[in-house]
Amino acid sequence: MKASTDPTQTKTWPQYVAVLSALLAMFCSGIHMGWTSPTVPKILSDEYPFDVTPEEASYITIIGPLGDIVGNILSSILVDLIGRKFTILLIGVPQLVSMAMIYFSTYSVLLLYVARFIGGISEGSCFTILPLYICEVSEPKIRGLLGASFSLILIYGLLFVNLVGSFFGIFDAALIYIACSLVFMACFSIMPESPYYLIMKNKLEQAKASLRRLRACEDVDLELAALSKDVARQMSEKGRFKDLYAIKSNKMAVIVMIILRVLQQFSGISPFTMYAQLMFKDATDAIPQQWAASLMMLIQSFATLTAVLIVDVIGRKPMILISVGGCCVTLTFNAVFFVLRDYTDVEVSHLGVLPLVGLILFTICFSLGLGSAVNLLLGELFPANVKALAACLLNMIFAVGMLTTTKFYQFMADTFSLVIPFAVFGLFQFVGFVFCWKYVPETKNKTLEQIQQELKGNKDAKGAL
Repeated sequence: MKASTDPTQTKTWPQYVAVLSALLAMFCSGIHMGWTSPTVPKILSDEYPFDVTPEEASYITIIGPLGDIVGNILSSILVDLIGRKFTILLIGVPQLVSMAMIYFSTYSVLLLYVARFIGGISEGSCFTILPLYICEVSEPKIRGLLGASFSLILIYGLLFVNLVGSFFGIFDAALIYIACSLVFMACFSIMPESPYYLIMKNKLEQAKASLRRLRACEDVDLELAALSKDVARQMSEKGRFKDLYAIKSNKMAVIVMIILRVLQQFSGISPFTMYAQLMFKDATDAIPQQWAASLMMLIQSFATLTAVLIVDVIGRKPMILISVGGCCVTLTFNAVFFVLRDYTDVEVSHLGVLPLVGLILFTICFSLGLGSAVNLLLGELFPANVKALAACLLNMIFAVGMLTTTKFYQFMADTFSLVIPFAVFGLFQFVGFVFCWKYVPETKNKTLEQIQQELKGNKDAKGAL
């Protein structure tokens, strides 16, 4: 089905501007997600005015994912009530409140717990709504690039918070993070609403105006007609939760995305991110922990950028397979090293750089697929009438996985050693590789409607899964 009036007449730069403005929310959520990496060591030191034990600090770390769950539910309700744009704008509110409470936590350490929970609401909302907005405002030819940018901007937020948090005090850094949220809200407030949403609400003139802005083209009648037909078909049955498992195409998409979300979290990426500086302190003395954590984030940003640039060339499925297989190998490599170091008499002190190398290689592998293509698939595999429900369900699983793996890592690393978490995460990736090889579909260069028809087994749809 033709997706635009004339590809030679439309321009893509307005779509880049709209998506990048929205992704500033993800940048700020990256700050929240990675805030614990440079900050927890300071909270455990004399820099913080209250005494906090390592166990108490672990709950400061994991309470954020509880807020994620609330954010997932709220945003999945609001996204179809007030629209994609205004739901995204509201993300800035808990971001501002969270960092303001961190700034004032000199009065009570309890403010840190509340701040982390509130910040988690914005984080969960980002994972629910941003993939939908990105896919709905983008043309198929650049949807992969823009969708994968979701993960890239998240990494930039993680890198930013590691650098700022390492060189500024807890409270001065909070003011910088507040400024970032204000910039996001100012920039995105002038961006257009998703034409998909406007068509869903039968606001065809506004949808036409939105398309004209996004395509920088006056003649969008054919694309508007095509989108209207696609949305009408997808909305012909009101989206209900049971549709996620009662309809064959949706059930397959849910199964695939649940496994991919589990693989994301049980790679260990969340504890590695939240405990980056403490992890490097335990794993290697090759370089200072602050530099090791920032180096890992910097390399992750370059790897994710590479993924963004090649996702529409190589395809989603090959990149996910490379990613999962690479994570399995690198996690196993590090687990073997820690076994030799902690449980044998083999002298490995002169090889202290190896865990750093292993973690950097893991970061590269994760970024190439699990950290980029999976988030893109979330916006591609579901029809309009159940997208919000699917995003809510899958991101709640993501948040529970984040909470589980982060606490699992902290308990095992503190009680035993790094061997157990690395070995368990490696085993999950091995099993996941087999699943991905057999069941993950390819969506490269396909319209959202073509993807739906192929999931339904329509042989007339272009391409094949």
